[in-house]
Amino acid sequence: HLVRAMKEDELDAFIADHRHGESLVKAWVSKGKQSNNEEDEATQQQTAEQRKDIRRPDTYVDEPYRHLRLLRRRLPDPLWSQIRLEAEHALTLEPDAGPQLYQHVLRQPSLMDALASIISHEIETELMPATALRTLVMDQLRLGDDKNIHLDVVASVNRSPSEDSTALNALLFHQGLHCLVCYRVAHRLWQAGRTGLAYYMQSTVSSHYAADIHPACEMEGGIYLSVGGGVVIGETARVGRGVTILQGVTLGGTGKEVGDRHPKVEDGVLLHPGATVLGNIRVGKGAVVTAKSIVTKEVPDLARVSGVPAKVRSYRELWLKGYDEDARQNMWTEECDLLNSDLDCVMGGLSE
Repeated sequence: HLVRAMKEDELDAFIADHRHGESLVKAWVSKGKQSNNEEDEATQQQTAEQRKDIRRPDTYVDEPYRHLRLLRRRLPDPLWSQIRLEAEHALTLEPDAGPQLYQHVLRQPSLMDALASIISHEIETELMPATALRTLVMDQLRLGDDKNIHLDVVASVNRSPSEDSTALNALLFHQGLHCLVCYRVAHRLWQAGRTGLAYYMQSTVSSHYAADIHPACEMEGGIYLSVGGGVVIGETARVGRGVTILQGVTLGGTGKEVGDRHPKVEDGVLLHPGATVLGNIRVGKGAVVTAKSIVTKEVPDLARVSGVPAKVRSYRELWLKGYDEDARQNMWTEECDLLNSDLDCVMGGLSE
């Protein structure tokens, strides 16, 4: 009753038009679906190409001569030979320590393998078992990291206040050394664009070692790190060679800056327990920040600072007698004279 009365020819024409319209709609719909499918395929292909383009070449899959880097760890290493001798001697004194020494030291082919084995069993979780962690550590560390870790082991032995400090004890039990190795792995992951896994490593290390080190910060070799009371190092901080960081040290920001907001600690600096350095400031070469001091201004080279806020109390001096014969030959040459107080030259020679 809603349609007016039609004649027979008009009704036939109306039905034909209706059916023609339906066929047009179906054709349009099918064409649209086809075009959408083609667009989806093109979009997926373009996204895959973009992902392929933005994938960083720093991952171990794309690393050239990776097998040579891994083989290099099998070359003779005096430090690793020393650790093996200490392990064999410890085994004669304490036979019950055999399982630990065999698993983590004597059956390992290199120092890096031993560290990877120890750390992977210390920080393993249900999400990241020890086997996966060991593979991650061995794949991510580069030649520069291997050299820095060797220097970290030497620093852990030489600067430890314990009388019975040995390279074997540092390898097995020094949590600051283990924390530094984990940081270097997380730093490589961060550089490769794998920030999620880098943050996971940071969180796991923070819960196990009480040290919160951002994977984006920069740390050189030969660092002695004591994590007994918690250590915090910010994202844009930079730590030079031969730095000593004791428990409770904070290298943080003031909360008023954005971007590059954390301290730059130069070579040979000594940060005593509880020292706090805030802001984008420089702590000069060989400086000493005493316990519980709060530093908010730049510290000159070789200065001793203390107090809240920290002020310069005195300056350190470099004496030729304080170094052995090898160090003297490296530091004091015709180009580098102690009397000229060329600190950059002296620190560079000492590092070598």
